Amino acid sequence: MTRPRRLALALGLLAALGCHRTARPPAPGETVVSDAQAIAVVARREAETPTMTATFQLTVHRPDGGEEGSRGAVVVTRPDRLRLQIFSFGVMTSYDYTVNGNRYRVRRPLDGSETIGRFDDAETSETGAFGPDLRPLFLPPAAAGSASARDAGDHFVVAVAEQRGRREIDVSKRDGSVTREALYQDAAPRVVIDYGDYRFVDGAALPFVVEVTYPEKSLRLTIRVARYTRNQPVDPHLFEF
Repeated sequence: MTRPRRLALALGLLAALGCHRTARPPAPGETVVSDAQAIAVVARREAETPTMTATFQLTVHRPDGGEEGSRGAVVVTRPDRLRLQIFSFGVMTSYDYTVNGNRYRVRRPLDGSETIGRFDDAETSETGAFGPDLRPLFLPPAAAGSASARDAGDHFVVAVAEQRGRREIDVSKRDGSVTREALYQDAAPRVVIDYGDYRFVDGAALPFVVEVTYPEKSLRLTIRVARYTRNQPVDPHLFEF
């Protein structure tokens, strides 16, 4: 897996906001006291931002102790469109990933390469950790029907079934914030995400620091969001190819 693709997998977690609506959840900062409330917190997070953009700084912490910095931007339009760009030297696009419905495109402008495919092609699911299908990270399925919750002491763990595994989301009892999320394939966690530095953006609490760990690769990333924009019009041409 190339370095830009590794970065794309993690950066996609910035956009873990879906589109399902369910029972009224507690207000931000309100104590969560039941399984149903914990599931509602996840559903609210997935419902309240149908469009979003984010710009960020990224630090990659390699197993050998080295570090590498980069910048990027992501745009999401629910339910099935996204675009992610990673910039080299802060201005040159080194990786450009687009999803439009069942189709995806991966461009690496500095190498002059481009790949276009469909997610239902057999070979798609066999490429890399998640293959070129980053939808489980950017566009997770709605929690309705497939979600369950269990009490874990100071937080609830909400489990959501997905096509090739499951998501587990930790919801704090103290204030209803999502503190951790893990993506599982079979029994092993493939990606673990810790959220912090929550701030309100147009009435919604969003994390401005995200720590991403790939246990199998001993790779860790620190993402510091510079700016979010919520529920603003997005040019549909951004997702055309």
